[in-house]
Amino acid sequence: MNAPVSAGESRVSRADGADRLEGQQYELSPDLVTLTEGRPHEAEAIRTIRTHMVARHLEDGRRGLAFVGATPGVGCTFTAVNLAVALAQAGIATLLIDADLRTPQVENFIRPGTVKPGLKDCIAADDRQLSDYIHAEVIPNLSVMYSGGAASNPQELLSRESFKTLIERCLRDFEFTIIDTTAANVGADEIRVARIVGYALIVAKAHTSRMSDVAELASLLQEDGARVIGSVLNDL
Repeated sequence: MNAPVSAGESRVSRADGADRLEGQQYELSPDLVTLTEGRPHEAEAIRTIRTHMVARHLEDGRRGLAFVGATPGVGCTFTAVNLAVALAQAGIATLLIDADLRTPQVENFIRPGTVKPGLKDCIAADDRQLSDYIHAEVIPNLSVMYSGGAASNPQELLSRESFKTLIERCLRDFEFTIIDTTAANVGADEIRVARIVGYALIVAKAHTSRMSDVAELASLLQEDGARVIGSVLNDL
């Protein structure tokens, strides 16, 4: 896999195909398709989504998007992480937040060598400095806030006013913020996140997702005040 390496860093290849950036120490999964040779069709699909996102969302002044799926296993995290990487490659200062506080998966794509507090810790903190919870410049223009691990009380944390304040701050500080969420049939977490961000993109999987589930999720999001800007159909 070809991963970008900045000055002062060296790349170490692992047996499983992932690369580790020494210095910053992040392991980048081969599933980051715009950084990987040999997956041109998937990379082009992600870049096409990026083009539409920039033209129809970012240029209209919208600064955030929640990625939601009706059920687990539809590629919601895959799509969110890859689009975040693609936006960063286009020079857009992007923040990726793992707001799945039940089964967080962002770290499966970008694994930090050094653990630091994440979203659940930031929400609960009385005095928060975002820099204490964000991994800055994981690759150029891409910062990541991990979940901080699964939480025992995800709905309570996401319902706090401090979560809303945090997201509003991130929307101001970064050109674009992408938020990965829990599947809808697991809990109502994604509804809360999408309402705060204001916009949602629904991810479905070919031959797996039921259109009735997707339609119901879209209806719930819109009823709760989030605008569904479109959907992505994965064929993973």
